[in-house]
Amino acid sequence: MIEPLYIDEARLDEYYSQIVTKPKVRRVPTYTISAGISPSVGLQGAVTQVPVGLAEKLDTVCAYLGGQEVLGRARPSIEDNWDNAPPDPELPEPVWRELRKTFRRETCEVRTLLLPPPAGAPPGTEGPALWVSARPLKRGTDSSGYHKIGALYLLQSFPHADGPARCVSGLSLLTMLYELDVLPTASSLERFADESGRRLRGRVGDPRGARLHDLLELGRWGPPKMVDVFYRIRASFLDFDDDYRVTTIAYPIAMLRA
Repeated sequence: MIEPLYIDEARLDEYYSQIVTKPKVRRVPTYTISAGISPSVGLQGAVTQVPVGLAEKLDTVCAYLGGQEVLGRARPSIEDNWDNAPPDPELPEPVWRELRKTFRRETCEVRTLLLPPPAGAPPGTEGPALWVSARPLKRGTDSSGYHKIGALYLLQSFPHADGPARCVSGLSLLTMLYELDVLPTASSLERFADESGRRLRGRVGDPRGARLHDLLELGRWGPPKMVDVFYRIRASFLDFDDDYRVTTIAYPIAMLRA
């Protein structure tokens, strides 16, 4: 029995429908009785679609992506552009193979982080939810062996269409989300800090938005949970504040209690 903590049903259903083009069906027999001098019983059948459960959808999608070599089972340790079209001849084969794996599934410990609401939000409005895994359960590096593996940030209800993931700075990716009013702006963070009697670390300055650690300091943390999470990478970067580890930013497609 699986216990889902978060499911992006729209994306999971879309992936599943692209893989399984012919849904499962079953024929349900129906009987008809005709009255007359010689009553008779007829047998007919109706075709109905068989509902597909969450576990089957998830296993089907992951099995297909694994067969296409675009699903990894460990957090990435490469800070580079993702979704390379042709393999780069200057990169070792394990590296460009790793860069194709924008889908990942791993077991890790996460904590929910409820961020401050956007500027101008009505009183009582809750901010967006973020899932944070500070470290993977598997220590060291992945098969490419490039960098130490760092934190994983999972942005719930990611608003962008699926496109190539990029190697960007954390500030750049957050700025993209601020402009869509998904994450709070620098001014709203400063106001939230003043109202709650807390202090920022003095690095908000940039008018486009705050840095990751400011969000982490001002958000409301939930208890740790062990999860089995299936996610799609959107960006990665080296975190200077975390011993130059590779930080991964992604959106969760399915998160189950492990």
